Amino acid sequence: MKSDIAIIGGGIIGCAAAYFLATKGADSVTVIEPDATYAKASTPAGAGGVRRLMSRPENIRMSQFSLDFFADFAETMATDDNPADIAFRRQGYLFLTNADGVDALTLNFETQAAEGVPAELLDVDALRARFPSIGTDNVAMACHSPEDGWIDPHAALMGFRKKAQNLGVEFLKDKVISLDVSPTAVTGAGLESGQRLEAECFINVAGAWVSEIAAMTGAKLPVVPMCRVQHFWHCAHDIEPLPLVKDDSGAFFRPEGDGFAGGRPSWEIEPGFNWDVDRGYFATYFEDTVWELLANMVPKFETIKLERTWAGHYAQNMLDGNMIIGRYSDGHENLLTACGFSGHGIMHAPAVGRALSELVLHGRYETIDLTQMEFDRVLRNEPYAEIGIK
Repeated sequence: MKSDIAIIGGGIIGCAAAYFLATKGADSVTVIEPDATYAKASTPAGAGGVRRLMSRPENIRMSQFSLDFFADFAETMATDDNPADIAFRRQGYLFLTNADGVDALTLNFETQAAEGVPAELLDVDALRARFPSIGTDNVAMACHSPEDGWIDPHAALMGFRKKAQNLGVEFLKDKVISLDVSPTAVTGAGLESGQRLEAECFINVAGAWVSEIAAMTGAKLPVVPMCRVQHFWHCAHDIEPLPLVKDDSGAFFRPEGDGFAGGRPSWEIEPGFNWDVDRGYFATYFEDTVWELLANMVPKFETIKLERTWAGHYAQNMLDGNMIIGRYSDGHENLLTACGFSGHGIMHAPAVGRALSELVLHGRYETIDLTQMEFDRVLRNEPYAEIGIK
């Protein structure tokens, strides 16, 4: 088999890249994804938040593009068999910080303001007046961005996939088990089915599995799977409409239907895949850790009913928690990646898909300059991390 461009991984990043490549005139694009049901993919397990409350200008600019793109998603991405409704809710984001985080929150706010983000800092009195259900015992300052929001991640993934297919992208239900290389390039991919796919360009966007693909050309990426558990609960008390709320501890929640969804990243566990949330470390994680953190943010959450818990996996960049984009494998100029999003992949998928299409078709960034996010910083051991609340 032959294709001009082979995309390894059909999650939201891979599907977004396929969509943008197809709209920009790429002749032949093939996406290799072993599981069309996405049962263990990271995207459907995500919270779906899209925010500009970030510290690095590149991340803010990507989020801005994504917000605009998601706002028009249903109109631009609908196909005959998929209306592409992603339940986009521009209900805002709210960051809460203690006294130790005030300087970082303020500095980030200044960066966001310079990028045109409509956000505001709230002192404790203003926070109480705006959101009376939010607990303020441990809060010194808040930042509110009312025009940020969230989406249905699975719907967005399928919207990208179906639109890409509609535009002529081929999806192979298969798994890459090897990559063939010449002295200067990747020439083909060996597939689990026994077939071989040749291509002019390969894009490794395998998410939490990206390092397995990298090893096939002798490359190393500082990206590992990190299990992240989320929860859905009901609260019997009346609570005013709230944005997505997050604090210094990493705990977060957002309204979801008639309840709330959220959690807190379990930073204490070792990297690796963990799908069983009913045993071991995660069996009592909500009761032992998450519940108290949620009740600190909203005292009415002291009495809640946990309904469901599920696991997904970040593709965690162990260097700095920010994505890596571009070439990464020495001597293989036609092999690109976008990986290590560490929880930001869904919100940045449209911008990253567009950036990958620019690199493939034009050899440079034509919209948002993402040079700071490239692999060279890994080689230099120069982290480019987010500051403050991640």
